[in-house]
Amino acid sequence: MKAELTAHGQCSYSVDNNIVTIDATGPWNLEFFKKMHRELSQIILNDVDFENFAILLILKGESLAAKDGLDYHLKLVKSGPTKALAIHSALSDAPQITQSIFQRVYDQAGLKNQAFDSIERANAWLKTQLNSNA
Repeated sequence: MKAELTAHGQCSYSVDNNIVTIDATGPWNLEFFKKMHRELSQIILNDVDFENFAILLILKGESLAAKDGLDYHLKLVKSGPTKALAIHSALSDAPQITQSIFQRVYDQAGLKNQAFDSIERANAWLKTQLNSNA
């Protein structure tokens, strides 16, 4: 009998003009990603235009993820409707490594993504992605 682990890591959400901000502090395990995707799906269904929304991902602290968690995340991102995703990892303990890991996941998923060192620039880029017909 396999025991269900508790979620490691924390995140909070906010929504503004079809941009969902996910403020996440790691490290993260598989259970965290399952919980996050459940919560995020409710936000996507209730608080944004399902056909035209983007995500700002702010990664903080020890922002490393278990491989099974990243694999699960990749699978769901591949099938998700997100138009674009901006990564802000400057508040991470290892910003370059964190950025590289998450960009690889989003590239594999075929999700348009870009990393930014400024939340303001990230939001500006996301707004242009939402306003484009691409």
